[in-house]
Amino acid sequence: MSEGGITRKQAVLVGGAGLVAGSAAVAGVAIRLRPGKPAVASSELTARFRDAELPGDDPGSDDWRHADPIIVPLQPQQVAQPFLREATIHELVARALHNGKELGLLLEWDDADKDDLDGIGVFHDGVAVQLPARAGTTPPITMGGPGAPVHVLQWRATWQRDLAGKTGVDQIYPRVVHDVMPDDILSAADALSYWPGRAVGNPVSLTARKTPVEEVVAEGFGTVTHIAKQSARGGAIHEGGRWKVAMAVPLERPEAGDPLLPDTQWPIAFAVWQGADGNRGARKHIAGWLTLGLEANA
Repeated sequence: MSEGGITRKQAVLVGGAGLVAGSAAVAGVAIRLRPGKPAVASSELTARFRDAELPGDDPGSDDWRHADPIIVPLQPQQVAQPFLREATIHELVARALHNGKELGLLLEWDDADKDDLDGIGVFHDGVAVQLPARAGTTPPITMGGPGAPVHVLQWRATWQRDLAGKTGVDQIYPRVVHDVMPDDILSAADALSYWPGRAVGNPVSLTARKTPVEEVVAEGFGTVTHIAKQSARGGAIHEGGRWKVAMAVPLERPEAGDPLLPDTQWPIAFAVWQGADGNRGARKHIAGWLTLGLEANA
């Protein structure tokens, strides 16, 4: 195994939180998916090497047939307040590929409702992937810890919708009545004074996006920091009561941590939000640390 990787299978570590992995391998358990191979419950996700451009923003690509899907059991987040009382999503199907330059992931889960708008008491769907920032470490599952940072990729359904056009009050509340907006009568520079979030570069406040995936780093609760140079890409479709989210991130991660080298193993964890059930923030579904293995280049 190459230097910089992890030389043994990773157990779930949560510091003192006591969270136990809900993703032990189950022999002989499988579900049939289209397209591709059957998914089997496992605690090991293999990123197969593929000498081609990865479909990192195309969840419907046939190239995902080359990946081995696994079933990842989910459980309600009950480590940090506010808790999620009970799970309404019970499993996630994950696939991975790499081409020596990027890591690509395809994540699927059942969700009857497409929630891609936020409002008063209305929340969006989402999914996140957590990786250690440093090779050879297994940080606390709780967004890392002091001296043990993590790198997180988070896809939001609202950001996916933003790529297709404007998302705002008029779309959330079609019958809304309002006066003119600052942008209607002022120059862009002057109007910015009325939008403090945009003025300071808050990524949540942006009106134009290039990707529905945000990259952040963290060293524990309350330390999430947006990476200045965003390199991840992604795309999603909702069909047949199911989300399919593809994302890709460069193996070289100068803004986030050590490179994800081929022929190495890394801990990987997941989180899923179901907006229709009030999931937001810490109220989410989680899977503890699994093992991600990047296949050696052919």
